[in-house]
Amino acid sequence: MSEPFALKLEPSSAKHSIAAILAGLNEPALERVALDVIREQRRRLEHAQALYEKLSTLEANAPLEEEGEDLRHDYRLALLMMRAHHQITSAVIDRLGRVPRLPEDETSH
Repeated sequence: MSEPFALKLEPSSAKHSIAAILAGLNEPALERVALDVIREQRRRLEHAQALYEKLSTLEANAPLEEEGEDLRHDYRLALLMMRAHHQITSAVIDRLGRVPRLPEDETSH
């Protein structure tokens, strides 16, 4: 049986909370986390880029004000979430000590 999973997270320090979550992971487990956070960061980047392109097209065609505001809101939120997740990605990669190669990147060449 495995030990109970408990973490002491400091609400005032995201950096220390992330470190606490990653503490005790061996290299294969940490690499697995790194691969997943990199994939998620890429997904967030693609989402923000798609919203930016949609917003640019909409603004070029003199959009209806309400639709444009909703899209601007969605784009700002996507940027915020991408930036926040970037901090997680950076912390995991720093802890691992390298940027792992994603298997899907290996097959795309």
